[in-house]
Order: sequence, then C-alpha cells, then structure tokens
Amino acid sequence: MKRYLVYMVLLSLVEIGLALYLTEWRHTFWNYVEQRNYAGFMSQIGVFSLVALTLCFVAAYAQYFGTRAAIKWREILNTKALSIGHDTDIENHNQRVQMDCSEYPDLMIQVVFGFGKALVYIVVFAVTLSVGFSVSYLIIILLYAILSTFAARKISMPLISLNYQSQRAEATYRNELTATNFNSCIAIMLGLASKTKRLAYFQTFYGQIAVILPIVIVAPEYFSAALTLGGLMQCTSIMSTISDNASYGINSFNTINRLISCKKRLTEMGVI
Repeated sequence: MKRYLVYMVLLSLVEIGLALYLTEWRHTFWNYVEQRNYAGFMSQIGVFSLVALTLCFVAAYAQYFGTRAAIKWREILNTKALSIGHDTDIENHNQRVQMDCSEYPDLMIQVVFGFGKALVYIVVFAVTLSVGFSVSYLIIILLYAILSTFAARKISMPLISLNYQSQRAEATYRNELTATNFNSCIAIMLGLASKTKRLAYFQTFYGQIAVILPIVIVAPEYFSAALTLGGLMQCTSIMSTISDNASYGINSFNTINRLISCKKRLTEMGVI
C-alpha cells in the first residue's frame, strides 16, 4: 500500500509543478492575444496541448494508485473485522463491515491527500503571488477563504451527527423491515436534506464570489496600465488557484462528515 501512496505524492508534485507553469503560460498567451500575434498564439496553443495531455496522464494514474491503495487498505480492515467476530451490540454487523471497510479507506485517502495537496498548492502559489505581484492580494484571498471556512463549519456541524444517525437507521431497517424503522429513516433523511440545502447554498454563494473576487482585486492595476492583459490573467489565475485550494474544507465538508461518521462506526466495532 505504501508504494501506491508514494506514487500519488510524486504525481501530485508533478501536477502542482505543471499548474505553476501554466500560470506563466497564461501570461505569455494573453500577451500574444493582446498584441494580435497569431504565430505566437498558435505556438502557445501547442504548448498548452502538450501540458494538458501530461496533466491527463498524471490525473489518471494518481486516481489509479489511490484506488489500489484503498483496495489494499480495505483488505487489512476486512481481515481485522473478521478476526474480531460478530458483536451482537452492533446493529447489522455484516453489512457495516462490508460497507464501512470499503468506504473508509477511499474517504480517508481523498481527505488526507486532498488536504495535503491543497496545502502545498497554497504555499507554492502564495510565494509566487507575493513575489511576482503583491502580498496584499494574498491576504485578501486567504482572509476571505478562512472566514468562509469557519462559517461553513458552523453550518455543517449538524450533518456529522445526522450522517451517523442515518447510517444506523438504514442498517437497522435493512436488518428488520418494519414501518417504524422505515419512518425513522425518512425522518433523518428529511433532516439531512434541510441541513444539506443550507450548506449547498453557502458553498454556491462562496464559489460565485470566489470567481469574481480576484478580477475585482487586480482590475485597478490593469485599467491604470500597470499590468498587461497577460499579467492580469496570470495574477487572477494564481489568486483563483489559492482561493480554490484554501476553500478545500468548504467544498469537502460532505466528504469529511461522511469520513467522521464512518470512522466512528468502525471504532465502535473495534476495527480501528
């Protein structure tokens, strides 16, 4: 399993390097557009095609190695779960072993690697933005992401408990198909739908502001002729990348909540 995780780390570093290169590419590309330089424009299209194909390769193999790691991890968890045996205090034990031992490794890899990669993205692009443009741009983007993350966390907190209750209720209903158990499932689903709606609204609102914010921040320099079109596009691209990765928690709260619920169930069974 470890070698697959190492491969994922290496591929993630390659991805970040290519993403950083593309910020420089945008500078050159959009300057050629502004200059109406068709030959330069076409040459940059060729460069982009090569980088894009490489990124496709990196993404495909990173996903493949992540899946292989999750499968190996599932084998380990499943072996431990079977060695523990059946606990009558745990509702629908067999179903929970089958589902949770499969779901937990995948969710854990998604969250841990997603968070780690986002952190490296932020550091690398923050240095680039501060050195190449302005530290004040970085402060505004990070402040917006941090405050929004706290707000999203407050909105999503009830989902952790509801996700856990939903898994228990569904397992109980599968084990005993009665109207009472079914009604319990429906009641929890309605609660989840209501709370998820609030989180989805906030995530969408945050995302719309995050799209326009970098352009609004840097527009004065462009319109005062302090930046070329290429500089504008490069700067906004860097800020958007920082914003996207700084908001990893906001966009991944549902996945994180599922992971917390899944971990709690496996802990109850003594598997982890």
